[in-house]
Amino acid sequence: MKVSLTEVTSVMLPRFVVTRTHAQLAATGMRGLEGMALWAGVQEGQLFHVREAIVPQQQGIRSDHGLAVTVPGPELQRINMHLYKSELRLLAQIHSHPTHAFHSETDDEYAIATALGAFSLVVPDFARDPFSIARCATYRLTSLPWWKPGTRPEWKQVDARAAAAIFNIVEG
Repeated sequence: MKVSLTEVTSVMLPRFVVTRTHAQLAATGMRGLEGMALWAGVQEGQLFHVREAIVPQQQGIRSDHGLAVTVPGPELQRINMHLYKSELRLLAQIHSHPTHAFHSETDDEYAIATALGAFSLVVPDFARDPFSIARCATYRLTSLPWWKPGTRPEWKQVDARAAAAIFNIVEG
């Protein structure tokens, strides 16, 4: 039986995953577009080991309403098959914003990481600065308020200090 991602209290995040993710976001940002990546790995109770950064095929969108990034359906299917065959779980989605980091209504409605307990990190300023968990806006998918029947999951912001305590960047 799989343990729920809601149990995760500590994430081991290899520096090479951070480097790959940040490079993707910064390169896309240099073109004036939002970029995204996914973090996948294995869970051991309350500990999650990120094993890889998945950089999906994506389309940056610039319109009168702002910026967005989308991943086509066939690519989502390919990622799901990869996760299944590799016996990995999707822990987090990471994407960039042009200025300050926050979770928009679009981010809420069109998330790729949809398991309760999953994380969504938003990197500010098109990832121009060195990566820092503390500078990201970090959100976690929760079912609060849990006492109300039919409650829909929602993204709840994680305090920057708490996020920095959860995500441990490690060598290797």
